Amino acid sequence: MLRFLIISVFLLSACADRVASPVVPAALDIGTIRSVFVGTTRAEYPPGTFSIGRSPNLSLLQVKVSIPPDHKFGEISDGQNNPDPERDFVLAQRNNFATPDAFRNALNIEIEKKNAPGRDVTVFVHGFNNSFADGVFRVAQLANDLKLPGSFVSYAWPSRGNPLGYQYDSDSALFARDGLQELLYNVQGAGTDQIVLVAHSMGGALLMETLRQIEIARPGWTSEHIAGVILMSPDLNVDVFRSQVRSFKKLPQPFLIFVSKRDIVLKLSARMRGEASQLGNISSAADLDDMPVQVIDVSAFQDRRSGDHFVAAGSPALGALLANLAKLDDGFVRGRSGGGISLPGTRRVYGDATELTVRAPVARDR
Repeated sequence: MLRFLIISVFLLSACADRVASPVVPAALDIGTIRSVFVGTTRAEYPPGTFSIGRSPNLSLLQVKVSIPPDHKFGEISDGQNNPDPERDFVLAQRNNFATPDAFRNALNIEIEKKNAPGRDVTVFVHGFNNSFADGVFRVAQLANDLKLPGSFVSYAWPSRGNPLGYQYDSDSALFARDGLQELLYNVQGAGTDQIVLVAHSMGGALLMETLRQIEIARPGWTSEHIAGVILMSPDLNVDVFRSQVRSFKKLPQPFLIFVSKRDIVLKLSARMRGEASQLGNISSAADLDDMPVQVIDVSAFQDRRSGDHFVAAGSPALGALLANLAKLDDGFVRGRSGGGISLPGTRRVYGDATELTVRAPVARDR
C-alpha cells in the first residue's frame, strides 16, 4: 500500500494543464534545428495555441524545434510559458498547411532532400499527460540523440497534459483514432512505403486501435506500408491487444514491444483495472506466444524521472536498438548471424514470440 501511495504522490506532483507552445523565432540562430511535421486533433483555441479540446478536424503543420546548445542525451527542458533557447527546447518556427495536398507536397520535398535509405518516415504517437509541445519535443529529441535517418512526424492527440486527466486522456485516445488514420494515409501519400511507427504508453493503445480499423477498412494496408512498429511501455490490456492483432491480415514486421517490470506507471494502471499487468510490464513473452512479436525486456535499465516508464528514450545503449531497427530485427531478435547488434542479453523463443532480455552496461546506466 505504501508503494502505491508514493506512486500517487508522484503522479499528482504537477496539476496544471500545460497547453502553452510559444514560438520563439530567435531560437533559429541559437540551437540545433530539427524539422517535425505534425498532425493534430487538438482544438486551436485561443488562435495559435493547441488546447486540450478535441477537434473533429485534423490540422496539419510543420514546426522547427530548437534544441539548446547544452542539451544532454535523453533530457528535455521546455521552459513552460517562458522558454529560454539557451537552455530549453523551443518551437522556433511554425507553418500551417491549408490543405492535405500542401502537407504531402512539403513532406515529399523533405523526403527527397534527406534521401534516407528506404525514404524512411518515423511517426511518433505520444502517451498520457502530454502537451502539444511535449510530443513534438520528444520527436526532435529522439531524432537528434539517436541520429535517426529520414523525416519525422508527430501525432498530437488531445491529451489534457495533466496527471489528474487519465480518464480524459483515455477517452481522447479513442476519439483520436480517425485523425491518426487520416494522418497515416497522408504520410504514405507523400511518397513513402517505409513508415516506422513509434508509440509510447497510452499512445500504444491509440495506435493499435487505429491500425485495427485500417486493417478492417483496407486489409493488408499496414503490412504493405508499415516498415516497423515499436510500442514503448504500452498502456494496453493484453487481452485487448490480442483481439486487435486478430484483425490483421499480416502483422507488420518487425513488431517490437519494449517492456519493463519496474514500470511504476503501468503497475498503477494495472492495479486500477484489477489486472496483474499491462502489455508494457508483462512478466514474459510467453503471454504472447501466439503472436509474431518481439518483446524487448529493459527491466535492467532505470529512468527515475519517468517512473521507469520511458527508459528507452534516455539510455544511449537502448537508443542503439531504436537507431538500428533493421539490424535488430535480422540479427539480435531473429537470431541470425552477421549484421546484428551486439548487446549483452538473453534471447528466448516462445512459440511465435521472441523475447530479448537486455542487460544494462553498468558503466553507463546506473
